[in-house]
Amino acid sequence: MRWIDLIGLPLASLGQQKMRTCLTTLGVIFGAFVLAASLSIDEGVQRTIERESSKGDASRKITVFPRWRATESKKDDDVKVSGRMSPERRERIRKILAQRQQGSPGQEQVNLTPPRLEALSQIPHVRLMIPLVGGPVVATLGNRPEEASVSSGAGEDPEFVKRIVAGRAFESDDEHSVLLSEMFAHRIGLIDDADIDQVIGKPLRVEIRGHEDGPSFNVSLADRSKASNNRDEQSAIRQLAWQLPGSLDRLNLTGEEIAALRKALQRDSSAADPAVIAEDFRVVGIFREMTDEERKESWAQFPANTDLVLPRKTAVDLTFRDPARRDQGVAQTVLFVDDIRNVKEVVDKVDSLGFGSRSIVEFIERERLTYLLIFGGMTCVAGVALLVASLGIANTMLMSVLERRREIGIMKAVGATNWQLQSIFVIEGGLIGLTGGVVGLLLAWLISFPSDGWVRSMVHRDMKIDLKGSIFAFPSWIATTVILFTVGVTIVAALYPARRAAGVDPVTALRND
Repeated sequence: MRWIDLIGLPLASLGQQKMRTCLTTLGVIFGAFVLAASLSIDEGVQRTIERESSKGDASRKITVFPRWRATESKKDDDVKVSGRMSPERRERIRKILAQRQQGSPGQEQVNLTPPRLEALSQIPHVRLMIPLVGGPVVATLGNRPEEASVSSGAGEDPEFVKRIVAGRAFESDDEHSVLLSEMFAHRIGLIDDADIDQVIGKPLRVEIRGHEDGPSFNVSLADRSKASNNRDEQSAIRQLAWQLPGSLDRLNLTGEEIAALRKALQRDSSAADPAVIAEDFRVVGIFREMTDEERKESWAQFPANTDLVLPRKTAVDLTFRDPARRDQGVAQTVLFVDDIRNVKEVVDKVDSLGFGSRSIVEFIERERLTYLLIFGGMTCVAGVALLVASLGIANTMLMSVLERRREIGIMKAVGATNWQLQSIFVIEGGLIGLTGGVVGLLLAWLISFPSDGWVRSMVHRDMKIDLKGSIFAFPSWIATTVILFTVGVTIVAALYPARRAAGVDPVTALRND
């Protein structure tokens, strides 16, 4: 038998039973389609997640914060229990006495102090560390002090530059300058556009006070400021408390009364505010708050709503001038890793140092697990479909063996070997698998275009996000996998009928015909 006959005979056999061949091939097409679609969507979604999360530095960002950890308990080997009792009871009582002597295990907080910040910055693959310094301060522009919130780090965000409406951004991370929020400028009386332009370049005094309420001159006035729900009243009371010491000479009071009040104010102020850290900064710009669209379309790197922004190193140096704050450390710090593939390694190192951490990579891994389960289920459906198709192929091949017994007997009578007969049926099954795999793969590729457009429109409508690239991906390995898998399944399904065909006795087949 010639090699060309090994191809021609299977094709002729498939052509004789067109309907049965088409129905069998349809099962293979459906299985190949589901398999190709699931693999394509899985690959496309993974690429989309990486592409969207890699915008900016969000995917390489790790937020580190203090965490409590248990201290080691004392050894209880020295606790002795007297009396005649069983060893089990003696051990129970000994443990209880040891716990009462030692107390419950203590806890200590691992704070982000300067030495620990230095240790974090030395972790391999950490490209940049930005301690986030923030909290209430007293800002004085001219002669008007005002409570304000301050933060650092925002100046490091490239998106933050777009929010500057007057002046400029920071030129270095240690310059003695400050940025004011648009709303804070309005609150302190810079209402007109001309006022905004004139404040650029002026000094702003920033004070970190020992108490949040600032200087007070008596308890009742401070309590009145706290108890009032009116913002204007609170502000007016604070202004009165701050400005009163310098205004005593202008009041209609006697010299003795002024001296007595000044003595009381000095005594109360020194008791309430033992440490004030103050420094002057030059105003270099005004920034606006984030819009709703900016909050939706970007991963916010740093606090968006604050009154003042200081350069990173400047804010840290100012804060750590206070010994108490130096011992307490900063609230959190942000690490930027050189590559997203190294984020997990850095997170493990941060955890080993006793700190808590969070990163977008953890969210991405959870999402990937979800999609893996979903598309794994789809792949199982494709496998079941191909299994059903393989049973159909086996049935078709067996029916073909029964119907072609005379033909098989003649071929064996004229010299066809067993392996040649087996090859005919195996090739016949392989051709069904090849045709079904190619058509199913092509069908999945064609359907990906309208499906991709529908998913894009749905994401844009519900989440206001314009996806870049397709959520379907057809790399060469998917096409190879689908075709090889379908051909392999159909060949396996044809092996048993092929062995049955090779076992046909030519004499019996010709006599019974």
